[in-house]
Amino acid sequence: MKEDFNDIEFKKLFQEKAHKAGENRWFTPRVLNRLPEKSVGSNLFAIEKWAYVIGLLLCVLGWGILFKSGFFDVITVRSLIYIAALAIGSFILTIQTVRSALSF
Repeated sequence: MKEDFNDIEFKKLFQEKAHKAGENRWFTPRVLNRLPEKSVGSNLFAIEKWAYVIGLLLCVLGWGILFKSGFFDVITVRSLIYIAALAIGSFILTIQTVRSALSF
């Protein structure tokens, strides 16, 4: 990445003016020991993942029904609305499913 003069100057300025942490070696362990336990395997997280998977399966089923029924033989405003709604829903559900799967 190419840095210009302003980037270099801002970097120096921020490093000079940055707040310096104290030299207490027990601070970090003390703070970490007081943090609550992280809940692993939350039921809400599992329900959310399954809801996204079921939604994606319903979208796949919807696309399959549209293609099998000959829905695309005649294009009307109603068919365009159905296609747009199914495409947007499929896209959003796919993004949310991937996001949910990547956040452990």
